[in-house]
Amino acid sequence: MDVMTTYIPSYLRPFSRMRNGNESNVDEKTNEVEEIICPHIDCLEFKQLEKVDLWVNEQAYKGKTRITNDREIRVSKDVDHSSRHWWIITSGFLEEIDPPLRQHADIFDLLITLTLSTEDPVFFSQDPGQTVGGAYRYRDGGLDYRNDIKPGNIANALLAMHEIPETIRISGDVWSLYESVRKYRSKSISEDEEADLRVALHMYDDAFSSNIWTATTNLYYVCENLLTSGRMRGYEKDEIISDVTPLTPDDAKSWRNTVNRLKHPDKGSEIEGFVDLEEVKIPALGRMKLAADQAIKTSLPEFDF
Repeated sequence: MDVMTTYIPSYLRPFSRMRNGNESNVDEKTNEVEEIICPHIDCLEFKQLEKVDLWVNEQAYKGKTRITNDREIRVSKDVDHSSRHWWIITSGFLEEIDPPLRQHADIFDLLITLTLSTEDPVFFSQDPGQTVGGAYRYRDGGLDYRNDIKPGNIANALLAMHEIPETIRISGDVWSLYESVRKYRSKSISEDEEADLRVALHMYDDAFSSNIWTATTNLYYVCENLLTSGRMRGYEKDEIISDVTPLTPDDAKSWRNTVNRLKHPDKGSEIEGFVDLEEVKIPALGRMKLAADQAIKTSLPEFDF
């Protein structure tokens, strides 16, 4: 008996320091990724294809508005934005999970799980990200592209060079992690800890396609809400976050102070001037992601991290 295989379309997108609202074409940074590997993980692989064959209803494909039968034909289709498009291919896992794959939320849970399972500064999405940039001038009845408008600052671009490696590695117990994420994103909430975990998973997911300040805030909340108590003093939170994550107590303190300043412009007394970037010392985005990864994995009751 053949094992059923599932192909899930996804886009590999960068979790980049260039995601600051001042740069265009940020999502193209993952175009140079050559492979996604998942050693020792059964039933999972990643593949890029510029074209795929699809089964479609023949009448609908030919433009008929009234469909009278189920006859299908196989047609070739170009993959949109193929340079950063990756098929997630599973054989024998998603096809056998209980309860079975039933709605798009299960796919989103898988994308979150894969993002949690890599230490590289990327995330998986079914949204290709920014696909249009620039502007046009109207001339003689048509639109003429304005080549004089630049996509961003060359200094920022140089700063973000080589952020994304050519090989992305997926590691760990992906399938157990997926089952835990799926459970806590869909189960009925009966305790505060469960609510904190669900909110943390949503804030984690939202962090990556946002600007760096939203990402900084969201990922800190993930760590703070899952690992600490609101009754704790700041230094106690810093120590707990550093115990569980790769951050030092000083890293955690700087991160906390920056988030407090973002939340409350009139507070953050330890940062004299927020516009003085010398004083805004936060961990690199990649390290913030790793901290949130570990906070979530540590907090999932059924997942043995």
